[in-house]
Order: sequence, then C-alpha cells, then structure tokens
Amino acid sequence: MTATSYRGTAQGKAVAIIEPVGGHGGMDYYDQGLCRGLLNAGFRVRLYTCDETVDPEIPGLSFHPFYRSVYGQRSRFLRAVRYIKATFASLRSAVLSGARVCHLHAFNDLKAELVVIAMAKLFCRKVVLTVHDVDSLAGHVTGKRMVTGWIYRLADRVIVHNKVSLSELTAIGVPSKRITTIPHGHFLESANEMPTQETARRRLEIEPSAKVVLFFGQIKDTKGLDLLIEALPTVANEVPDVLLLIAGRPWKTEFFRFEELIDQLNVRARCRLHIKFVPNDKVGDFYAAADLVALPYRRIYQSGVLLMAMTFARPVVVSDLAGMTEIVSDGVNGYVFRQESKDDLANVLIRALQDEAGRLLLSERALDYIREHHDWDQIGRSTAELYQDVLSS
Repeated sequence: MTATSYRGTAQGKAVAIIEPVGGHGGMDYYDQGLCRGLLNAGFRVRLYTCDETVDPEIPGLSFHPFYRSVYGQRSRFLRAVRYIKATFASLRSAVLSGARVCHLHAFNDLKAELVVIAMAKLFCRKVVLTVHDVDSLAGHVTGKRMVTGWIYRLADRVIVHNKVSLSELTAIGVPSKRITTIPHGHFLESANEMPTQETARRRLEIEPSAKVVLFFGQIKDTKGLDLLIEALPTVANEVPDVLLLIAGRPWKTEFFRFEELIDQLNVRARCRLHIKFVPNDKVGDFYAAADLVALPYRRIYQSGVLLMAMTFARPVVVSDLAGMTEIVSDGVNGYVFRQESKDDLANVLIRALQDEAGRLLLSERALDYIREHHDWDQIGRSTAELYQDVLSS
C-alpha cells in the first residue's frame, strides 16, 4: 500500500495514548517519537501523561498532562486515588474525542496497569498494550500470574519490541496471534543537540585525555554494574587513563554496595559518580563525553540505553543476551562479551579502548543500523496498521 493510499484509509481515525510515566521516568522521548510517527501515518493522536512531562508542541498532537501529583513521597493512598481519577478523566476525554483505540503501556506495576486496561474496556475502547518490561508480566507468583492473565485477556493486541520478548510472552501463555513485534525508535532528535566531546568533558570536569567508559541509566541489580567495577582494575593495568563514568539513580537497590566494591578494589580515583536522575537536557553531555558505553546486563529485553548510545554514535559493549545480540553484532556495529565474565568484559574493553579507528568504524555502522531499523515513521505506519486491524476485527 502506498503512503498516499494508506493515509487515506487512516485519515479521521483517532487514538488515545495513555502513558502516565512520561517525563517522570524518561518515557517522554518514546511517547513523542510514537506520536510523530502516528500523526505522519494519518491518525489523530491524543497523549495523556503526567504533569512532569513538558508539552512537546508537536503540530497536530493533543497533549493532556492529566496525571498530576501521582509520583513522589506523598501518601500512597492519595496518589492511587489521583491515578484512578486521572485515568477516568483521560478515558472520558478520549471517548468524547472519538478515539476508539486506547494505546497503553506496561512496565512493572501490574495492578496499576490492570486498572487502566479494565477501565478502558468499561468505556468500550479497543486496547493495544505495549509491553516494555516483559519481566513484569512473567514470574511465577500465583497472584502475579493471575493478574497477568487478566491483562493479556483484556488487551485486544500486545506489542513487543523484539523476538526475545515475543518468545517470553508466548512462553507464559499469551497467544502469539495477539502479539505484534514493532521495534523501539531512535533518538536522533536528541543526538542533533549533542555537544562536542571537549565541551561535555569540561562540563563534567573530566580530563580531555581520559578514556571514558560510560554506564548510564537506572542502576538495577540485573544491569551488572558490579561486574563492570570488578573488571576495572584489569582494564586500568592496560589502559592507565581509563575512567568509569556512572550516571543514573538506583532502582530497588542501594548504591552503597557498589561504593563498597569500588573502595575494596581501590578504584575510586578511576570512577566519576553522578548517582541521581539525569534530566533530558543533560543526557547528551554524558554520551558526548564517552569513548565507550558499557551494558554488562544480566537480564534485559529491550534497552533504551543501547539504542540511545548507538543513535549518538557511541560504540557499545554488551553482554551476549538475546535482547542485545538481536541488535548488536560483535565487531560489526558493537562489541559483545560473555555475560557474567568479568575477564572477558575486561579484555573486550581493553581491545576497544586501544583501537580508536575500530571504535569510529563501529560507531558509524551502529548509527546506520539505527537509521535503517528504528525509524519512527516506519514504526508509526506499523502501529497504525495494527490499530486498523484491531478496529476491523
């Protein structure tokens, strides 16, 4: 189907994207990319999100930050009440606007996500659910399995970002015919605003001559930061000016464990710590300052950090998990090491840091890969086709 004829079939269709995380947890960029892609595919789009999200002022987008004061340290009960009220208001607004499809997102709060899906079905909307964190729907606890069952039965269609996520969902009983694989999009708009490496290092007070390995994003036990710290002494023996730059805030873990490991291995002088949330306007500084981006993960389905690093033309070092190697080919558009092997990680880091020409080549190939396989307009067209299929079913 040509772009012109497709636009003709989609014109007049409306979708309500209800995604409460937004700017609170770094989902705003994803939301904006998807909204742009859908608008270009001919859909009318309404975005309902949290009040920590800045209005992107995208032409044609109807923006509604209805989820107000639902995060923070306030009373959990009051935040839950506000969340339910905001969901009701979002769905009522969506119905009045004529949106027949509600596009929801699953992360790791099953109960909240079930509430939104159930309310959307009560409003007689078609529900499309993008599952970003498949682990939230997996697990073996009886109560969790029950909630998961309700969620995937209520959703008309489920979107995942890659093959490994598809495999995991089918393994827990989600029918494959109800799952569609659509990739996560690029970060090219943000990459266009990146500073030079010299400027970024000056802002972060990093020596121009340092060989910087970046670990970026939420710090979780499954992300293997301890493995990276353990590999650092070996790397330092071969690359004396190596510096590990850690940027992000802990999630369900305590950072003092990593600091104890840093001191135990006597590598504090080789670490630069920014243990807090990094706002959007500062993200580019960290990637621009880096020579390598390390993702020594133990478990992952889809990594926004990986796609961001590749979009920013920074060479990546990843563990050989299926969610990583589906995108990264060793020596082609990145570097791959054996998961859980600090020795192999150290060897790969040394090899990459000592080969500037090789890093540059892999960075260029990574950016080419992202442009070809993670284009938001193509994602918008694929998602719009899915909406049409759901509406006609």
